[in-house]
Amino acid sequence: MSSEGGVSLEDELKRLREENLYLRAEIENLKKLMAKEVETASRAVAEKLLLNMVLIYEEVERVFTSLLHNSDQKQVTEGIGILLREIRKILAEQGVNQLETIGKKFDPFIHEAVGFVERDDVEDETIVAEISKGYEYVGKILKPPRVIVARRSQT
Repeated sequence: MSSEGGVSLEDELKRLREENLYLRAEIENLKKLMAKEVETASRAVAEKLLLNMVLIYEEVERVFTSLLHNSDQKQVTEGIGILLREIRKILAEQGVNQLETIGKKFDPFIHEAVGFVERDDVEDETIVAEISKGYEYVGKILKPPRVIVARRSQT
């Protein structure tokens, strides 16, 4: 039995089966390659994070040693200020942003209310105090800010 080009159906079927096996093998190879690439990228991110942690550790250690051996409060305060700026810079470079809260409308999906106060000088549900800062990373809340929220008096 032959088809229109002189090639038998059996030969065509055999060719298609071989091609199918070849394509399946290619797909498996691509899956393995992608898994390896993801692992390599993950390792690179981890290495960068760990290097930043080491640098922060070294700065904290330097400030701590300075505290132990130096009673010059101004120098220690300057050292801590430098350390805080470095940490803030590293966080910003990694895409971590501090959330602004004071004066904003309370949003339970972003903020964690730890208290309420009666206030008539601001709109209801306005954040009037921040107990702890909040941070976002790539549009996702990394750490919600803990806030105090104003409520109108119920008179």
